[in-house]
Amino acid sequence: MRTTISIPDDIAKRLQTHVGEGSLSGFIREAVEYRLDALQREAMVREMEAGYRAEVEEPSLDPEWNDIEVEGW
Repeated sequence: MRTTISIPDDIAKRLQTHVGEGSLSGFIREAVEYRLDALQREAMVREMEAGYRAEVEEPSLDPEWNDIEVEGW
C-alpha cells in the first residue's frame, strides 16, 4: 500500500541523519512495526493484569482443587 504522510521538518532531518543513503520507507516500516508490537505487548499485559485481579476477587477454580494441586509436591 502506498500512502502519503506529513512529517515535521525537524523530524525529517533527524530521520535523514540516521537513515543516510538507506531506505527511508524501510526505516519507517520497521519503526512503525516496532511500535505496533510494543502496543500489542502493553495491551496483553493490561489484559493479563485484569485477569489476575478478577481471579483474586472471584476464583474460577473449584476450591476442592486447591488440595489436589499441591499433593505430591
